[in-house]
Amino acid sequence: MAQFAKASFDAAGYLASRPTYPARVYDIICSFHRAGGGRFEHALDLGCGPGFMALALAPRFNRVTALDPSAKMVDVGMQPNDAKVPRIHYAVGNAEDLTSQLGESSVDLVVAGQAAHWFDHGRVWPELGRILRPGATVAYVGYGEMVIPKYPKLNSLISAYQAGDDALGPHWSQPGRSIVEGLLDAVPYPIAPERTAITEALLAQLPDLESLSPTPPPHPIADAIAEPAPTSGSSGWDPTTAIRLKSGSTGDKWFLRRRWTSGPLEGYMRSASALHAYHEKHPEDLAKKGGKDGGDIVDRLVNQIREGLKKEGIDIDKEEVEFAWPLVMMMIKREA
Repeated sequence: MAQFAKASFDAAGYLASRPTYPARVYDIICSFHRAGGGRFEHALDLGCGPGFMALALAPRFNRVTALDPSAKMVDVGMQPNDAKVPRIHYAVGNAEDLTSQLGESSVDLVVAGQAAHWFDHGRVWPELGRILRPGATVAYVGYGEMVIPKYPKLNSLISAYQAGDDALGPHWSQPGRSIVEGLLDAVPYPIAPERTAITEALLAQLPDLESLSPTPPPHPIADAIAEPAPTSGSSGWDPTTAIRLKSGSTGDKWFLRRRWTSGPLEGYMRSASALHAYHEKHPEDLAKKGGKDGGDIVDRLVNQIREGLKKEGIDIDKEEVEFAWPLVMMMIKREA
């Protein structure tokens, strides 16, 4: 995460290249929030980055606050184009210390997109318990390693690039990267989940991620794998609302999907924090970027994928290819 704060980090490139969550993710979050009588006054986006989630929530809430530890991220914070939608308040801040930013019982919904793996949960859950109103919701959303669904033989190229000892593997910040790859299984709830008839009824009300059916079947859920955070702020949480929706528990529908040619693919690969750390360690590789001798580590990966797709009759320089990321959402509510 420290890479995001460095002067060399390209925040604008990150904004342009990262995949965003489909609108149905916000439908699910807001349906979950509404089911327990949650209010739509004030939403908070923690670890907001350039504000992808804050921007999506702005039309649904009267007020949206977005906090990130990186000033560079906050500086590029996106704002609604619609003048009727209130502007988002961006500020530098940490999930572990919300006292200076927010008052007690002042927030209705807290979201964190691809950020909860950085949190010190023993400190964050008490902070959230303090700022949330009764009936409020916490929703953490994240995604794992990218795959190419229609051409799975090429996925080993991506895995070698992301995790190889001679590639980005040693340069990811840990344990955050491992938590992401584990689809947030290591992230604890503030209280031990209780799956009851109330939980099942709540699940039955949630929209499906990809189906437009007005009465979707209940989603399977995975029991919390991590132990509850050992904090004194656990009281006041509703254990029957602790749910975890993710790829593997809900079939192949729980994926974030994008269709890209080689250009956007390269842009995404260059937005990784570990790549900046890799190039700091190997500046001679960065000097090869775009060169005729194979280019740098990103160029080489894109070339490998390009050649693999050519064998399948696909020219990724001209034709879009579907890429996907396994998705996870974990949510819990404060008692009403």
